[in-house]
Amino acid sequence: MWYEILPTIGLVYICLAVPPYAAMGLNWLLLNGKTAGRFWENHPQDFHLYLRDRRITGSEYKPRGLEGIPEQK
Repeated sequence: MWYEILPTIGLVYICLAVPPYAAMGLNWLLLNGKTAGRFWENHPQDFHLYLRDRRITGSEYKPRGLEGIPEQK
């Protein structure tokens, strides 16, 4: 009957639904609590901005404006 396909549909649904959440969990474990990785190969200019923010403010996650740049004497 038609209900014999329900276990197969459930298995397909689980196989499609679980990997994104598993990847988030693995990223959280492997990337120090961050749930998404950064792929610098796709946008190499972002890597330079990342390094600049890290050098100027000490943290890439706390951006500052011009007041964060130390004055040169």
